[in-house]
Amino acid sequence: MTPTLIAKRGGKEMSSVEQFATSAKSITELPSPFREAIMGQVTETAAVHELIYSPAFNTTKFRSPASVLCVTNQRWLIALLGEDRKVQVDRSSYDHTLSVELTLILLYGQLKMTYAANGEAKSVALQFNTVMHGTYARAIQYILDAIDQRAEVATSSLPLGNLIVSDWPLKFRNFSLLYAPKNSQFADGVCWGETRAPFGRELAPSAALLLTDRHVVVIAEERITRWFQFRRTAKYGAIITYFPLSRLTGFQVVTRHRVCTLQIVASEQHGTKRFEILFPVDKQSAVSRFINGITTVQNNR
Repeated sequence: MTPTLIAKRGGKEMSSVEQFATSAKSITELPSPFREAIMGQVTETAAVHELIYSPAFNTTKFRSPASVLCVTNQRWLIALLGEDRKVQVDRSSYDHTLSVELTLILLYGQLKMTYAANGEAKSVALQFNTVMHGTYARAIQYILDAIDQRAEVATSSLPLGNLIVSDWPLKFRNFSLLYAPKNSQFADGVCWGETRAPFGRELAPSAALLLTDRHVVVIAEERITRWFQFRRTAKYGAIITYFPLSRLTGFQVVTRHRVCTLQIVASEQHGTKRFEILFPVDKQSAVSRFINGITTVQNNR
């Protein structure tokens, strides 16, 4: 049975089934004020490939504003509705997009776009109910293909018997096969478990690095920041970040006592962003091999 959220409308309980994201066929189908805001941003020559409207919804832990994701053949747009009923629109062409991040944890989903504009890196995120995660995954696929200037959105799947991920824990193996960009070839991968300090404090979550012929994909569990963790907390879902190889310009490993940091620099002429990934000390050799593999794949593109 699919779990449902419960929200309030006019003092009455209502099921979150009414709050799932939906795909629109044209901008005119969007509710106001999104319709007017998106119309003012999409040119007449643009072809709309994905148009996803997600109504506002609440859970016990967060409140999600209404949003629209619009993906055209020229750029992507994210529109968020503020409490003042005004719509904020962030947008970027594909050649200025630095990374794409998809979070899927129980019923909470988030799409985060990082892009370069006016000499700096900026980010924008929208939230959605994960029941419709496949719709957003399809949009991400198109965005990644557009960054690579692929003529068509890929539809084939990676082979299930890929040796690089075959000995990974089932959760990471499944996520790598389900959410790796389609029509990509696996080149290398590194997976590790969580790293903990005294009193059970988590220093770094379980995660994996996956290198394909087109991207670096980071798959990580959410990080627990509590100092005292006497019981292991069950974790559901993952945070999946896509870095197009064409955007990666630098790597550095910073070593500490129990945990290391892999710094990945994504750059474009209009801005640069530094991303950090924590991993255990005993994985330094594997991560160094992984970095060398990135350089090799980039040189062979």
